[in-house]
Amino acid sequence: MRRALPLFLLGLWLLAWGDVSVANVVTGVALVVVLFLVFPVKRHGPRVRVHPLGLARLLGYVVVQLVVSNVLVAREIVSHRSRVRTGVIRYEVEHPSDLTVTLMSNILALSPGTMPVDVIRQPTTILVHFLLLSDVDAARRAIGRLETLVVGAVEPEVDVDATQPASGGEPG
Repeated sequence: MRRALPLFLLGLWLLAWGDVSVANVVTGVALVVVLFLVFPVKRHGPRVRVHPLGLARLLGYVVVQLVVSNVLVAREIVSHRSRVRTGVIRYEVEHPSDLTVTLMSNILALSPGTMPVDVIRQPTTILVHFLLLSDVDAARRAIGRLETLVVGAVEPEVDVDATQPASGGEPG
């Protein structure tokens, strides 16, 4: 992923200009080099293993959810009769890594009608506000489905040495 970042930035530069010319490519490469010199990429956590098929499933699910939630919220806006039933759901995360919670929270924040309100560390719990909450169990299942898809798409690589407890000697 880190190796693709310079190409991604160069691609954004070319898209912004709308033209692939020698001058645009050269200035884009120069800009990317300057960006990486000024803001070096540092690895702050565990490496992440991406599963392409799981990522495709997650992206498909997110796109469908975005369309559905946009339609529901738009219908609510233009409707003469309000069906708004707001509520906050507490969802305990089964795979409580920082990566899982971050991705889930960001995806929920992108969807119209849902907004993560808080994350509690012990036990790892996400509080999610729903604008149109008609079925609490269905909302919990939807968040659980999102978690399953996130965990199936990306997972942090665990350092084996970090999982071993430090001990002063052998039990005996």
